[in-house]
Amino acid sequence: MTAADRDGRRRRETWIPRAALVVLPAAWVALAATLPASADRDVTIDVFCTSGNPVVGVWIESRSGGSWFARRGDAGSAMSVRYTFKQKFTDAYQARVGCGGNQQQWGLTVVSSYSDRPYRRLACDDADDARAAANGCRDQTA
Repeated sequence: MTAADRDGRRRRETWIPRAALVVLPAAWVALAATLPASADRDVTIDVFCTSGNPVVGVWIESRSGGSWFARRGDAGSAMSVRYTFKQKFTDAYQARVGCGGNQQQWGLTVVSSYSDRPYRRLACDDADDARAAANGCRDQTA
């Protein structure tokens, strides 16, 4: 191997790490610019199951990430149970409500439509299995 070959090889070997030092930070900046802005908000849901079954849990499905179980809060109205959730982003969310059963195994999961409102009062129709899977929880006027 000649001295010229060694110099050419050495230049190629140092070129790749130097390019990575430029490209990787630029990629991170571009990725960070496209992420949704974090703006936590408190979501409150007063919910009841129309059959009279107890509400055993509420899962919040957030379109922008950060989905998790809502926490049982103070009592809602006479018929409903209050659940609260701190949403990581302010995008739309869907409530998935467990009617009947227990916290570990829900009797039936009833799904709401997506909404971006911080307060909702939901009546969940758990008497009809077909309706439960597609917007079975309806928003009620306060």
